[in-house]
Amino acid sequence: MFMTTSYAYKAPEPGKSAHAILYGSNISYKDACQVCSAVRGRNTERAIEFLQLAAVGEKAIWFRSHNSGKGHRRELGGKKGGWPVKCAKVILGVVQSALGNANKKGLAPTKIAHISANKQDTLPRMSPKGKRIRMDYETAVIQVVLQEMKIPEHHKALAAKKAAEQKKTDAKKAEIKTAANEQKKTDAKTDAKKAETKAQTAEQKAQAEKSSAQKAEEKKEEQAAQKIAQNAENAAQRTAAHSSTHEGNKPSL
Repeated sequence: MFMTTSYAYKAPEPGKSAHAILYGSNISYKDACQVCSAVRGRNTERAIEFLQLAAVGEKAIWFRSHNSGKGHRRELGGKKGGWPVKCAKVILGVVQSALGNANKKGLAPTKIAHISANKQDTLPRMSPKGKRIRMDYETAVIQVVLQEMKIPEHHKALAAKKAAEQKKTDAKKAEIKTAANEQKKTDAKTDAKKAETKAQTAEQKAQAEKSSAQKAEEKKEEQAAQKIAQNAENAAQRTAAHSSTHEGNKPSL
């Protein structure tokens, strides 16, 4: 058995509207009515921003009805309200679904022409423990209809002018970015050349140090050889002197 989809709102221009509906939602239809009233007639993008804040408890919802026991909220200027986070999350999903349908149809900026929440089913349930009492399970149905907004001609001219200015700005930013990239490439080449020069200088310095070390080693070896030769010469002189002295001290026969 298939459920037929029918909307309480008939769009004046069906080709320029987008729909979304959610059946069997496990939320309070009374709270959902207040959330729907808070975004009805708004621009779709702004309504989504509002619902995103309400879904995390940063925006309070004014309860025009079903507000028995509700406190007066400073955020609402003293009006009765609350933070129906669960309802805001569910309705946000339905509005986003309708916006996706509008984008797929190629519609211009849209507004929420119709949004409603109603009780769908009342299913019999019993308390899980304790005294057996009736605890009915109620579900809600959410309907959203987006309508393409009519933009006046002077607004279109302003939008075209703004788009042209934005295009010029983007072109200028692209030009600056290209110049920055070119400068970055030039700097990279300069840095590479400096690094190469530095490497060559280091290599030359290493070779000079190596040559100096070799010369020092050769000089050291030469000095050692000279010292050995001098010592040998001194030893020979001492030996010769000792021999002559010994011969001079022999007794004559």
